[in-house]
This record gives sequence, C-alpha cells and structure tokens, in this order.
Amino acid sequence: MFKQIKDLAGGEFYLIASLLIFMVFFIMVGIYLIKMNKTHIAEMSNLPFNEPQTVDGYEEV
Repeated sequence: MFKQIKDLAGGEFYLIASLLIFMVFFIMVGIYLIKMNKTHIAEMSNLPFNEPQTVDGYEEV
C-alpha cells in the first residue's frame, strides 16, 4: 500500500500528509476517550433522564 503511494507523481506529499493527519487525529481522540473521567461520562449519559422536561416553561408530569 505504501509503495503505491510513494510511486504517485506530483501529489504524494498531500496524500501522505492527509493520511498522517487522519491517523494522528483518531489516535488523539482515542487517547482522550481512554483518559476521560468515567464518572463524568456516567453523569453526562444520565443527564437527559435527571432533568424534568418543560414545555413553554411549565414542567410536565
């Protein structure tokens, strides 16, 4: 795969740069998600269920 990318004429720099940017971005997002505080994730996932729904400023029962 990398040999085919190296053999392209002219635009190989842009192809390799975009591949590296893509890989670095998703690796950084993965590291961020692994290091994220688990209690914060649980709190945010339950947020819609913890607050009462309101319609025009009035609470629905």
